[in-house]
Amino acid sequence: MKNNSMKTFAKQFLQEIKNHQYIVIFHHQRPDGDCLGSQQALKLWIKKMFPNKTIYAVGSNENLFPFLNWKFNKIPSNKILSKALGIVVDANYANRIICNELILENKLKTLIRIDHHPEKDDINYKLRFVDPTYSASAEQIADLIKLIAPSSLDKKISQFLYLGIYTDSGRFFYDTTTARTHALVSWLLESNFKVFDLHKNLSLRTISELEFNKYVLSNYKTHKNVIYCFISYHDIKKLKLKDNNTNRVDFLANIEGYDIWIFFIQNVDKSIRVRLRSNKFNIAQLAHQYNGGGHKKASGAIIYDEKEILEIVKKAALIRD
Repeated sequence: MKNNSMKTFAKQFLQEIKNHQYIVIFHHQRPDGDCLGSQQALKLWIKKMFPNKTIYAVGSNENLFPFLNWKFNKIPSNKILSKALGIVVDANYANRIICNELILENKLKTLIRIDHHPEKDDINYKLRFVDPTYSASAEQIADLIKLIAPSSLDKKISQFLYLGIYTDSGRFFYDTTTARTHALVSWLLESNFKVFDLHKNLSLRTISELEFNKYVLSNYKTHKNVIYCFISYHDIKKLKLKDNNTNRVDFLANIEGYDIWIFFIQNVDKSIRVRLRSNKFNIAQLAHQYNGGGHKKASGAIIYDEKEILEIVKKAALIRD
């Protein structure tokens, strides 16, 4: 989206908020810093702008970032949902959204999507602000707030938005980090939230994570320019890892000679999450072949047979654009 399109969205978005007494904000399944930070920041901002509105942040942080003050709400009644505005952040397809039964059963009056993922969706959204040039959905929301009401920013809102941008940009490493990203982050920092404390907590590691790192370094494999690791559910339980601790695909990032790195993480039902990353190639096209998608250089997929692991690795090694 160009800026003029964002301005149009901002005007319509603000009107939809004004038109609804009840607002329900959704994040995606297997949450991360961006979807959680975007959801919490948006809830705080709308409540600050419209104190009389009733706002629900549904879902859970699933033990992620426990040092932050997460506040989630129970799912409202069908009577409230039928009058409510639903806002989906950092997600597109219904099967990727937490509490998606509310959407699939058409319980909400109006739906809006704010997302930086390039894929289309399968939901009848009334409004969309979809722009993959942003490093994070939190960056989109920061841009919206700065456009609509810059003086409304405060420490709590800034902290959650910063969390989303910082984590989803790979700590400003990914190539979606732009001058706009840094300008918005600079603006967020003007609110004087405790960024050092946030960085310190984000950098803390547990012994189990250290053991996981040791496991990965002892069990990774390579094929041409691809470095990868498969983590079975048995080993996840043995290492006493929580589900979100296994997503550390960055353990194999940027190894000289290996442009693509992949984690294969087995779930309790034996399905396998595929975390694809590259510092050179478009790996989203490969993710699309296996029930997934995402950004060009950071994508995810799902497979149901260990035999497909080597198949994906070999296909990844053939990517040339």
